[in-house]
Amino acid sequence: MQKKSLILIFVFFTSYVFSQSYENYKKLVDTTLSSSYLGYNKNISITVPKDWQQNNNHTYPLTIIFDKQNKRSHQFIINTIDYLTISDQMPSTIIVSIASDRMKRTKETLHKKTNSIGQAKENELFIFNELIPLLEQKYKANKFRLLIGHSRYGYLTTYLFEKRLTELNAVISLSPFFTTQKNVNLADSILKVNSYKGNHTKYYRYGIGNDYPDEFKVMEASLKLVDHPLINTKGVLFKDAYHNTTPALIIPSALYEVFEYWSHQIHQFFDISNKDIHQLAIASKNIKNHYGQQLRPSIGVLNGKGWEFYNDKEYKKAITIWEILMDEYPSFSEGLLNIMWAKEELKLNTEDIKIRLMNSLKNSEFYSEAEKKEILKEIE
Repeated sequence: MQKKSLILIFVFFTSYVFSQSYENYKKLVDTTLSSSYLGYNKNISITVPKDWQQNNNHTYPLTIIFDKQNKRSHQFIINTIDYLTISDQMPSTIIVSIASDRMKRTKETLHKKTNSIGQAKENELFIFNELIPLLEQKYKANKFRLLIGHSRYGYLTTYLFEKRLTELNAVISLSPFFTTQKNVNLADSILKVNSYKGNHTKYYRYGIGNDYPDEFKVMEASLKLVDHPLINTKGVLFKDAYHNTTPALIIPSALYEVFEYWSHQIHQFFDISNKDIHQLAIASKNIKNHYGQQLRPSIGVLNGKGWEFYNDKEYKKAITIWEILMDEYPSFSEGLLNIMWAKEELKLNTEDIKIRLMNSLKNSEFYSEAEKKEILKEIE
């Protein structure tokens, strides 16, 4: 009886993990992309922030997760992104998940200098010449790019960090190896990052369990020789963790550290003791200088700061923040409702805001029809 109960609990838990909904994201599409470089189709899924709309102009940072076919680790990574996003520890991002056929995965991460059947170069060209341009043109990805790979794709993403340093912002490698492939030593080639000529910080995070402890020692020795103020690297060893456990142990802290600077800047603006409305522009400038891309504050931060000013009866400041919110997130129609209330407190005419709000609701995909009706009641 006890064994049967445990089985039922396990089935319930795994079903919950694989099917649970997100707070800040929505699945946009499962699709297939034909690669002329690889010579076959690649299955991808695209998950976007809930405020994403095709008719909005704003772009989003891009996160690419390899090995979508490994459902447990893949789902954990997306859930972690969702959790950190809703907690304002990282900005909203477009998440692209790429599946690999089990029979092709090794070739996709194998260099020809190791084995003539390797397609690592072709895979690299697929990612940078086919996939990323599509995501920028059709799905509003901007130039901020984060790669996440496990095991063999931990190896490939480590290679790409050095090879495509100027085109990437961050790489998180989960249980990678560095020296086991014939004629390729990533622990040596990583030192090429010392010649980086750019102006923005680049992040490399990796973690290893009990699978490759010797590889960890080798890479740590190499990273001590990385001497560049804008190259931010860190590894962690979980000496008793199994190969398939490491993603859950590594990804939360790695994501936090990549976006720690963003979070710090945003929270300086959001701090209740900060009444300087210009702090947002300062934070935005600092973020762009650091990452090379503008990573926006969240809806929650902007809306919350607006309400802080409103509750302090600083209605003009509240209106200014909510107008910024509407510029950044035009599908969040409630920002206009808030502006209407603030204008009423100032005894100002609100007819123009009501018209804007009606048009915003009509075009918004952020709300359900029931939610739109509730907002319309507030207007009345």
